[in-house]
Amino acid sequence: MLFLVLLCTCSLSTFGQNQLENQLLLLEDRLDALDNEREKIYGEMEELQLRYVRSELDRIGFPTVNDGEQLVHHTALSLCYSEKDEQPTWVMHVVLPAVEFGTVTRTNDFRVDELVTTGSADKPDYWESGYDRGHLAPSADFRWSEKAVSESFYYSNMSPQKPEFNRESWSNLEGWVRRYVGDFREPVFVVTGGILNDEGLAKLGPNEVTIPKRYYKIVMDLNGSERKGIAFVMTNGVNEYPVASYAITINEVEQMTGLDFFASLDDVEEEQLESMNSIAPWIHTEAADFGEATPLKAPLPKGYFNSIQAKYQSGKDVNICGTIVSSKKSRKEAVYLNFDRKYPNSPFYATIWKNNQNNFSYNPEKELIGKTICVKGEVTVYDGKPRMSINKEQQITFWDDVKEEIK
Repeated sequence: MLFLVLLCTCSLSTFGQNQLENQLLLLEDRLDALDNEREKIYGEMEELQLRYVRSELDRIGFPTVNDGEQLVHHTALSLCYSEKDEQPTWVMHVVLPAVEFGTVTRTNDFRVDELVTTGSADKPDYWESGYDRGHLAPSADFRWSEKAVSESFYYSNMSPQKPEFNRESWSNLEGWVRRYVGDFREPVFVVTGGILNDEGLAKLGPNEVTIPKRYYKIVMDLNGSERKGIAFVMTNGVNEYPVASYAITINEVEQMTGLDFFASLDDVEEEQLESMNSIAPWIHTEAADFGEATPLKAPLPKGYFNSIQAKYQSGKDVNICGTIVSSKKSRKEAVYLNFDRKYPNSPFYATIWKNNQNNFSYNPEKELIGKTICVKGEVTVYDGKPRMSINKEQQITFWDDVKEEIK
């Protein structure tokens, strides 16, 4: 009898276990179906986004195409290819808010652009040249689409860029554009190229690719409540200043290049947008990097230097001037004043140690934020960054007062 009871108990246990396994299998099947549906939706979204980009580019129209140049359209970008320079005079694309959450990584499938009828540059032009194959429309701007990222690796989108330019200041500018799109949730038109009509430009590789001395990037927001435009020009090399320092008007880039970028706009609006050069409307007040200020333009009066020049004044007793964009109190209660950029990117900082803070009639940690000041003392270097110790209030003067004194 006991044997029969144990047998029945065991059978019921096995039956219950089978039920649980079947339920788990059903849930796994549902998850697989959801994954498949999600992939399908992502694919449809990407296709619609590509169609949107293409329609936006066609709607706004394209910059100047001169004789001997070819207009080339890919799915997510358009370009004007100059055969004599073996690179585009301009590349135009749209940066979408979807870039903030895109997960597509670099494909590195550099290849000849078969749509360029005269033949584009190729790998031997850049190989072991010391120059990077610099994207004009950066692949990171398309990380919401594998197809668009791959298109950005055509040699028709490349230009010879020095590593210290491509990987540093130029990359910072590209990141600045993406941050704007993420902060404001608005797509922007971007036009990029080298300035190819500068005199004395060298050539590179078997196809004689022109090496620009300068590059421009134009950004236009035509979708928000406040339509605006801005341009940047940087040297193909080291650019020490923050991105904002290189902002100019689109009109100025047109004068440099001889190109007309947005001729399809109404004449009045085109002139208004292309004459803007203020960086302020492009900075979100709640953005993580809000507070970046343009260093004072050199040269300053004798004995005065901006925050970028500070590193060249190590061991000297001088005045370093800039805008205090952030401050911080350490665990030891020392106050750090960051000039022109927030920590850890500030080019120079001043330190007020705890035992010297009683020498101030105001709270420097709070009262100096947003003020443009000069600090006087010996510049030292710590961990590769210039700094200065401030022991008393008299070491600090306001830039407006300095200007009044030297009039």
